[in-house]
Amino acid sequence: MSDLRFPNETQEYRDARDALLEEEKSLIEKVKAVAAKRRELPRGGKLKEDYVFEGADDDKLGQEVKFSQLFGNKSTLLLYSYMFGKNWDNPCPSCTSLIDGFDRATISVSQDAALVVVAKAPAQQINDWAKQRGWSNIELISSESNSYLVDYKCQSGETDDTLQPVMHVFTKQDDGIYHFWGTELSHNHMDTVWPYWNLMDMTPEGRPDVITAPQNFRSEFLELHYLS
Repeated sequence: MSDLRFPNETQEYRDARDALLEEEKSLIEKVKAVAAKRRELPRGGKLKEDYVFEGADDDKLGQEVKFSQLFGNKSTLLLYSYMFGKNWDNPCPSCTSLIDGFDRATISVSQDAALVVVAKAPAQQINDWAKQRGWSNIELISSESNSYLVDYKCQSGETDDTLQPVMHVFTKQDDGIYHFWGTELSHNHMDTVWPYWNLMDMTPEGRPDVITAPQNFRSEFLELHYLS
């Protein structure tokens, strides 16, 4: 039960709010418990190979970047696969919504772990889009010339219409790089780090009944190959 009272609220509202508060507390405890179990996972598989990517940031555009270099001076790497291929007119609006947030969050996250976004599109194509979105903090790389996305289930085939949004976490240890965790759920798999859906959950309208987050652009490729 909360000691808070807001102007002109009714007893009916307060009773319902207090009941909801107990459920919110339980949810927080469940989230903490799941996070603790995640941290206790045994070591995953060793990295298949030290993949070579192409940098898509202004200062690394077109340069070779090895997987092992993505960690910088950190021992943990969060690597998000962005649904954006060479033949896409525009990338996935939902992925873009996430990366809009990641670009700012990386300022804090980078104190403890590396956060990188990878896409199948060519490096220049990614760079052009990043400039359009105003991204300046998140590291962006292209996997156009390697098999990382296929090997780690971020792409189910060889074509641009088989890309999937996945967050993977890897750890660098004395004897190599190991997979720690990856999202294995449906479209809600990124809810915990997605401001849009969580903010809408706080409103009386709730989250809209849509698959992709609203954006100020369309992706005709996504609509044709994923949503039709």
